[in-house]
Amino acid sequence: MNILMRPTSTFSQRNRLAPNQAGVVLIIALILLAVVSLLVAMTLRSAISTETVSGNVRTTSLATQAAEVALRYCEEATIQIASGTVTFSSVPTLLAYSVTPLWSDTANWDKPASAAFVLPVAALSQSGLGTTFKRPPECMVERMPISDSSAVVTTTSTYVITARGFGPEVLAADSVRSRPSGSEVWLQSEIELQ
Repeated sequence: MNILMRPTSTFSQRNRLAPNQAGVVLIIALILLAVVSLLVAMTLRSAISTETVSGNVRTTSLATQAAEVALRYCEEATIQIASGTVTFSSVPTLLAYSVTPLWSDTANWDKPASAAFVLPVAALSQSGLGTTFKRPPECMVERMPISDSSAVVTTTSTYVITARGFGPEVLAADSVRSRPSGSEVWLQSEIELQ
């Protein structure tokens, strides 16, 4: 018995399989490219969001610092006025008691003849540094009524000090002192002088 064997060629098997696989690699590559593109887009969006949040935190922090400077300045100025020894070049007016506190109405802050005291830029800026704030912080000092144990009301020694600070993006006050647009932080303290 004579068995005849035909040689099989690996080349011919590849040629027969190749037409069935044509284009599969291209489709897989396009799918992978789309997935990678989506991942890159999501990463960029996340980075931009993080940067925006960081910027907002920074401007709020700077506005808070400006309000703190105004609050401390006006507290010290009030103490100096009450003691009769004023060393500051510019001090706020001690406003009389009002049934409706002046600080609670933004119209008292944002108008040409404002009751608010605007801090001097020198009190806010550090030497050697550029100006960080376009609009300096403001404060208002109002007498506050206090009744003693015998129900006698006095407005001579207790003050409510309200300060507001602005972020670096807030523009300088215009001639009509329009309402500011941007970061704004309000702080308040009460001091009683003996």
